Amino acid sequence: MVVWEPPSNLPAPPTIEGAQHLLRSVWGLNHLRNHQRRAIAAVLSGRDTLAVLPTGGGKSLCYQLPALLRPGLTVVVSPLISLMQDQVAGLRGRGISAAYLGSGQRPQVQAAVWNTISTDRLTILYVAPERLRQLVERRVTVTLLAVDEAHCISEWGHDFRPHFRAIGRRRRALGHPPTIAVTATATPETRADIVRVLELTRPVTIVRSFDRPNLFLGAQRSGGEAHRIRTLATLLRSCGGTAIAYVPTRNRADGLAAILRQWGFDAAPYHAGLPTGARRALLARFLSGRITVMAATSAFGMGIDKPDVRLVAHLGVPQRPEAYYQQAGRAGRDGLAARCVLLWLPRDLELGARLALGPRGRGPRKTLQAARAGLETMRRYATTARCRRRVLLAYLGERPDRCAGCDRCCGWPPLV
Repeated sequence: MVVWEPPSNLPAPPTIEGAQHLLRSVWGLNHLRNHQRRAIAAVLSGRDTLAVLPTGGGKSLCYQLPALLRPGLTVVVSPLISLMQDQVAGLRGRGISAAYLGSGQRPQVQAAVWNTISTDRLTILYVAPERLRQLVERRVTVTLLAVDEAHCISEWGHDFRPHFRAIGRRRRALGHPPTIAVTATATPETRADIVRVLELTRPVTIVRSFDRPNLFLGAQRSGGEAHRIRTLATLLRSCGGTAIAYVPTRNRADGLAAILRQWGFDAAPYHAGLPTGARRALLARFLSGRITVMAATSAFGMGIDKPDVRLVAHLGVPQRPEAYYQQAGRAGRDGLAARCVLLWLPRDLELGARLALGPRGRGPRKTLQAARAGLETMRRYATTARCRRRVLLAYLGERPDRCAGCDRCCGWPPLV
């Protein structure tokens, strides 16, 4: 494994100028964005940091650049093996010593990773939250802790994972290393929960505007399933690029992809029921442009860097606005115009309520309150006669002065 050695001309102690130098020399990018500079400067100074940056905001660089500038091991907690694999492959391709520990690895591979850790030859280690306990037991010295997709910590976030609740305890056992938590979407309540669970000390909090003016937001009530799929086909023919169509179940992903292929689209399904190797092959084909339409469940998208997605359509209504906006935000990461369209039926809202609240609507009060608030926001988003953008952004704690583009305020684009 390659051992990362910073260039000899970097200033010491680490500075934002050093980060800028590495951005150019290692990533081939010219400038840090303002929110990235603020987050990196906070981490380099040893401050705990919470960065809420919309999809495409460059969250990974906020901990990867400090990892190269600070001595010692940076540990990144991540919710998905596929996300860890992609991040590690990208870092290794740039000559950076990075690895991950996952349950699917062969014992000899895990042993090799532990050996690089014990001999101080690893710069960045990706782990699932449940593996932090092993780092504690082996008394690994962690000089920087990063929590990716930090909304998974919150019980009223949109992708809650119980194992994430233990990160604060593990962090304490590791000696409270400086910590940066990053996520794309988080309400003020979710942000407060992240800070509390991770036990962050007076964190520098950076919340970039969730409003992305290049995304056109639209919703349409369909007359039935066949009508919904025909509307999707019309959108696909006019979008002029790659697209993601989100559906709620694996069977519907398979069925939709089959129909779209019959209609001449280069479509494929993606869901957690497919073997790992098949999912990775499908992702590679999508990233290379050989698949132009991915019919997917929510298993697809987290951490995937495809900048030229021109359309994200939802055939169904997600239970939480955070989940919807994060998935929709995978469109237009290149900054060019893209469309995010919700194609819904009344039964979608009923199904969402049953899934979110359970058959009897029982559970912890705050969790149920958050679920009901999310469902109500998605109902208003789908049915409102006013600005859709303001419905979503108000839920996330933001009130825009004007609408940058939705079907209620601006009408549909000419090709739709």
